[in-house]
Amino acid sequence: MEPATRWPPQLTMGSVKAPTVPQRPILLPVDLHPEWDVAIRARANVLLVGSASATEAMLVAMKPHLDEPLREYRPDAGVPVPQPHEGTLILRGVERLDREQQAQLDSWLERFDGRTRVQVVSAGAEPLFSLVETGDFRADLYYRLNVVRMDLPPSEGRSIP
Repeated sequence: MEPATRWPPQLTMGSVKAPTVPQRPILLPVDLHPEWDVAIRARANVLLVGSASATEAMLVAMKPHLDEPLREYRPDAGVPVPQPHEGTLILRGVERLDREQQAQLDSWLERFDGRTRVQVVSAGAEPLFSLVETGDFRADLYYRLNVVRMDLPPSEGRSIP
């Protein structure tokens, strides 16, 4: 004979883990809340546009919520763009990518195209679309990086924790 089971089941302290939901930074502007939610929860590619201090503050706020390992890259002439198989690739100064680096990055993004769980967070001071219009930045790469765009206000006298 089987022992009687209690219904509803009794939960004891520590028997169920509450799901962890990434919290937004306290000083995140209200108009950026939807973008933050999509970028962090869906692990979508993000394009941060703003001053160096604003993008740096946002990257600091995002890092605890990004998948490890984190790979950071700043464009330098002749240095290939890293192509990780997992985690997060952070591109700083994305507007400074030369044509060869843009082609490498676009080819890598096209190859895995969502099959690999790598999130790309791009940060730049210049709006990339103006570079696309002048032909200095590849349109296909722009659209792959610009899944979620966050236009950051100047961070004068405030920080994003």
